[in-house]
Amino acid sequence: MVYRIHRSIDISFAHHVRGHRGACVNIHGHTWKFEVGLEADTLDAEGFVVDFAVLKQRVLEPCHRLLDHSLAVGADTFRDIAEPLAPVGERLIASRLAVHDEPIPHETPAIRVGAAEVHYPGGMKVAVFPFSPTSERLAEWLFHFAERELADDRVRVAFARVYETLHPVESVAEFTRT
Repeated sequence: MVYRIHRSIDISFAHHVRGHRGACVNIHGHTWKFEVGLEADTLDAEGFVVDFAVLKQRVLEPCHRLLDHSLAVGADTFRDIAEPLAPVGERLIASRLAVHDEPIPHETPAIRVGAAEVHYPGGMKVAVFPFSPTSERLAEWLFHFAERELADDRVRVAFARVYETLHPVESVAEFTRT
């Protein structure tokens, strides 16, 4: 007997696929859905595989903080664009003053999730991964992050799914151990 749960979170962010032969070489955005499935042969003392709130707090919310309203790129791309991106970021952030006639604080918190981290060239939020952030690679990254956070002698990560497109039809990448 195996018990299985899954929970997801929606995250809006843009990405660039380095060297893509088609349109994905351009910066473009999606409303993504990150989903993690956990399984166990036995339940804990409270009757859970893992409490949904724990899955949300330890895995899904950190992913949201990392990626929400960011540009996701690979480390190679970031090395190429960080310097020229800084003036663009500065101008984007400066647009607040033109609209609001007063300075608005701009937060740049240090955020690291697994092997990914946020940088702020000119104040612009850029999530940098050690790979080009395709749906497949993001699903594998999410799987391993969930595994480090929640897997133990009882709980296993069953799958990680990254939905790049939800409407009009789903486009989904899944990573699991076979």
